[in-house]
Amino acid sequence: MTTTNPTSFVVYRWANPQTTSDYPFLAVAQDKSALLSLGDYGATLDWGVPDEATHWLARDFAPTGEILECDVSRMKCALSALFPGDAEFASVRFGAELKPSELQLVLTSQAAADQGPEYLIQKGGSYLRVERDLDMQSPVEPAERAMLDVCAATFAELAAQYTTKIIEPPPPRYRGASWRKRGGPN
Repeated sequence: MTTTNPTSFVVYRWANPQTTSDYPFLAVAQDKSALLSLGDYGATLDWGVPDEATHWLARDFAPTGEILECDVSRMKCALSALFPGDAEFASVRFGAELKPSELQLVLTSQAAADQGPEYLIQKGGSYLRVERDLDMQSPVEPAERAMLDVCAATFAELAAQYTTKIIEPPPPRYRGASWRKRGGPN
């Protein structure tokens, strides 16, 4: 991965099959400035290490001995330009080709995590904003497009470099019927 200002992350993998984390890998920035959660064709980037993740790391995860490098500085700048001081985390889903297909942002000003901006990422860098309550889609503004370009590129580079971590199945607790419907083993 070509990066201009990479952040180094220490990688952990679930060790407790009953973990309540639905991601098989957690990667903590060495300076504790960010957390990457990876697997099941998804990734989440938190700014800082949430209390819930601290609990998982202490009880349910073990270090793999790996270091993951990712330049998250451009994404942080793009998010800060559009949502000054408000972006808490970004979550992305990947399609079969490991290209980002959906992006959700959680903002500190939201009443609930599922009320943040959601975007569909289509082929050719086209984006649609999803309004869940109204079950409709609308075009994005130019500022949103710029932010989405940076987020999509960052997550695409992450998936290209760390493919095995992105496609890793969720911990056993989450391998029920819905996981099998999404393409997991039957």
